[in-house]
Amino acid sequence: MLAARAYAGPYPAWPAPTAEACRAVAERLAAVHGWPHLKRQQGLPAVGCEERRTVLDSLVRTLLSQNTTDKTSGRAFATLKQRFPSWEAVRQAPLEDVADAIRVGGLAEIKAGRIQHILGTLKAERGECSLEHLRGLSATEVKAELGRFKGVGAKTISCVLLFGLGQDDFAVDTHVWEISKALGWAPLNASRDQAYSHLNELVPDDLKYDLHVLLVNHGKKCPACAKTGSAKHRSAIENGAAASCPIAEFKPPPSTLKPYPSSKPRGGKNSGKKAAAAADGSKGARKAAAAGSSEGEQAPRGGGKRQKVAAAADEGAVAAAAQTDN
Repeated sequence: MLAARAYAGPYPAWPAPTAEACRAVAERLAAVHGWPHLKRQQGLPAVGCEERRTVLDSLVRTLLSQNTTDKTSGRAFATLKQRFPSWEAVRQAPLEDVADAIRVGGLAEIKAGRIQHILGTLKAERGECSLEHLRGLSATEVKAELGRFKGVGAKTISCVLLFGLGQDDFAVDTHVWEISKALGWAPLNASRDQAYSHLNELVPDDLKYDLHVLLVNHGKKCPACAKTGSAKHRSAIENGAAASCPIAEFKPPPSTLKPYPSSKPRGGKNSGKKAAAAADGSKGARKAAAAGSSEGEQAPRGGGKRQKVAAAADEGAVAAAAQTDN
């Protein structure tokens, strides 16, 4: 019998979720939304951007999903692929032309610059614009390879692992983040990266794909699972719609939900004041995240105040991007 894997996340004293709880929530949501893995077996995208061809396609699609909706990022990706015959052509094109192709998705200059930087690095290091070599690497190696690029954070990498490489990884977008806290699966003061580090340790591997997609899709449709304190969530509470949420019985009373006792949790990207800032965000950041956004951290200088705020916003809803994803 295999020994249980040692927990290596940021919250060793936080036992939730158990494997049984994950399975119960997944089964309840699947009864409403259907099992995502069955849709995938039928060749149907279970989420916005699951139609990927290469690992590089998966990464770029996820990058384009940052700070925008699945529908809009899908249009941006389609236009980019239509306008340029290859990733090599994207690499060689003027920045303005690439930005123009993806402008519908917002933050066009920032995203175009990041895409071309990735392509240029791949060309210089490997002689071609391709990430297919990642298929032979472990999750740890993939994270090291992709994490060196600006704008490619934990959620984006997790989406590439899950959707582009078919590895068991539990991506945490805005929807997963909010619902996991409402379920008591993550502390109230957990940043999204901390929630990812925690949940990826505890969610069973065989449920990571299904549960991620189910939570993302459900979070988009259920007012009761909207961000706590948002107008959509308040309306659901006032109108009694919260009781109709299919996973309402799994949510503990809000008064019992608590932050993690330590101000400096182990691991994760943010802690202490940084975690609070990441969780609260600016008004612009919250607005961007609510729109269904994704990883926009570490925006390069320039581009105006509005772009800087949006680019610094929470990676966002996406999972849906990379193939959820938001």
